[in-house]
Amino acid sequence: MIRNFLRKLERNKFDISLKKAARERKKRFLILWNRGLGDIALGLYGMVFRIKKYIPDAQITFLTRKELADAFSLLAGTNVIAVPWWQRKNPIDFDDTARRLNLKQEDYDIVLLDVNPTKWLKWQIDNLIPKMSWKSDYDLLWKRLNMNCQSRLNIGVHLHTETQQFYGYNKDWPLANWEKLLERILHQSNVGVLLLGQHKTPFLKHPSLIDLRGETSILEVLPLIKNCCKILIAPDGGLLSLTYYLDVFFPITIISLWGDAHQGILKQAVPSPNKGLIHISLIGEGKDITRIEVDKVFEAVLNSIQMNQ
Repeated sequence: MIRNFLRKLERNKFDISLKKAARERKKRFLILWNRGLGDIALGLYGMVFRIKKYIPDAQITFLTRKELADAFSLLAGTNVIAVPWWQRKNPIDFDDTARRLNLKQEDYDIVLLDVNPTKWLKWQIDNLIPKMSWKSDYDLLWKRLNMNCQSRLNIGVHLHTETQQFYGYNKDWPLANWEKLLERILHQSNVGVLLLGQHKTPFLKHPSLIDLRGETSILEVLPLIKNCCKILIAPDGGLLSLTYYLDVFFPITIISLWGDAHQGILKQAVPSPNKGLIHISLIGEGKDITRIEVDKVFEAVLNSIQMNQ
């Protein structure tokens, strides 16, 4: 009882500050964000939603790392300033950043240097459906890849979240398991695999496997998934979260792989705004993603292939 009461007090801290800002007619927000990609959907959408509830005409600007800036275009009603020299988890010197970017304090009413959506937005769990805004222009951005998406069934595969150093648990399925799985998938007729991610590492070679790791921005890979892939296989990460919460209709089956099922989109516990999305989550025993069996993932993929043929 006492713990729940204290949690409610903590949860309301952000709301209290917003009510005060509304009374004082403060509406120009500058918010620093140097954490993960997936949190744009899982946390920052809820922050923007809450700010707009109390201050409908709020002007919200995010200050963030350069590699995240494109994804903020999916967060409707906000602006973004990219900082080329920021690196994730490195301490931020806001005064130095403001000076180098010529940001003026008088241009903002409220500057949030250290935001914590996890603590501030507990109310959104099982309640608020994040909606990543989609513009028709995005559908053109993957065209430079010259992909032929009509001749076969393509499966997008996000091999590695590349965020292990930022979490206290393993979010990635072993590469050896991926190789065993993809060898079996690629034996299926008229099926191709598109590898997605940030950095290329040595991996399986096959004529029906196209390695796009490190070659696509987030605003290229999302329309690629939307327009070219019938199936996406991915661990808990930014790409999974953004794809799941895209507010646009397109048919896709997402097979997600988990160690800790109390994280990410599973913790959010709300459906995708995309009515064409089917979600299959596979969870490792004992919060261990490495214990998800290759056979189990392949069975889910094979069933999804058959549904799409």
